[in-house]
Amino acid sequence: MTLAFRCLSLSISRNPLRRCVRPLGVVLAGISLAGLAHAQSGVTISGTVDIGVSKKTGSTMYLGTIGRSNLSFAGTEDLGGGLAATFKLNTRFELDTGEQENSDAQRPYWKAESTVGLKGGFGAVRLGRALTPLWELSWAYDAWYNNDRIASPQWLGFAPDYLSNPQTREYSRLNNGIFYDSPKWNGFSAHVSAAVERDEDDLTRGVSGALRYEEGPFSAMLGVERNSQRDRVAFVGASYQFSQIKLMAGYSHVRLNRQGEIFGADWANWAAASNPTTKRSALTLSGVYTVGASSFKLGVGRDFQGATDGFNYIASTFAKAGTHYSGPITQVSLGYSYALSKRTSLFADLSRAQWKFTDDQGRRSAMGYAVGMTHSF
Repeated sequence: MTLAFRCLSLSISRNPLRRCVRPLGVVLAGISLAGLAHAQSGVTISGTVDIGVSKKTGSTMYLGTIGRSNLSFAGTEDLGGGLAATFKLNTRFELDTGEQENSDAQRPYWKAESTVGLKGGFGAVRLGRALTPLWELSWAYDAWYNNDRIASPQWLGFAPDYLSNPQTREYSRLNNGIFYDSPKWNGFSAHVSAAVERDEDDLTRGVSGALRYEEGPFSAMLGVERNSQRDRVAFVGASYQFSQIKLMAGYSHVRLNRQGEIFGADWANWAAASNPTTKRSALTLSGVYTVGASSFKLGVGRDFQGATDGFNYIASTFAKAGTHYSGPITQVSLGYSYALSKRTSLFADLSRAQWKFTDDQGRRSAMGYAVGMTHSF
């Protein structure tokens, strides 16, 4: 029984809210208790806590989040006639310190999502802040779900140098947006997002769309997106489940706008590189073999142009090489996880990245490893 329904049942008794005010205040402070008790069909509290020890070439040992740690509140209200109201509030944090997740971006407290909307036979509409369709769906085509900063090929190479929200330097989310997810038709579904507001430095409003097919063991998607600086990205991904083995592949292609903020000194600074390309492309291949409680992962990623100063696997600079970028990067990763239960797993990762030009520390490759634990609730 959800807490909302428990409070509803108490409403017919003497002192109806005394026994549920305290837990509701802890869980959803600031939300009207009477409204929650009588209007919500259900409220779900969920999340993930993830922590591990990791190290990369040239860095010290690190204890902290390897993937993501988050806390989410989501709810629905049955409005009748097949229509429902929805909301979601999702934040991310550092488990080792309890602080909000570290980032160089100007991200809000509810950085993962803060939306309210309606859903029904027409699909679902949300308003607020959330992942764009291209980013929300593409993680399914990486063995690490683009959620492992040591081993995930997508973490290194997905849509290189592209930002969905350039004004706040965010890779994947849209503020002040409207989001639509269609129903499924014979395995197909459509997903669209668009910015409603336009900031002072925006060249246009950001838009994103994706078409996905899921039927049986096969899944595929095609996504396209344009941000507020008129940078563009396209992504195609596919996966297939062969009994205990799942294979995944994805290719992303970015075209930066030379007059936009990302191409210039404010972000990636390709304008200062010896090869000032606006094209950025990457390929990822990965697989998972699951036997019993064990899962074995293998991944390969290729960034065909490479990263500018400060953006490769170990944030190398390339001033001495005279290029100010790495040249093509190849990453190979191995991973293992052991499920202690449906919600709790132990994991280990090992990864090696290699690039073309020698960095300012005399390196053309680097390694990283991690061991840790993750629990979902």
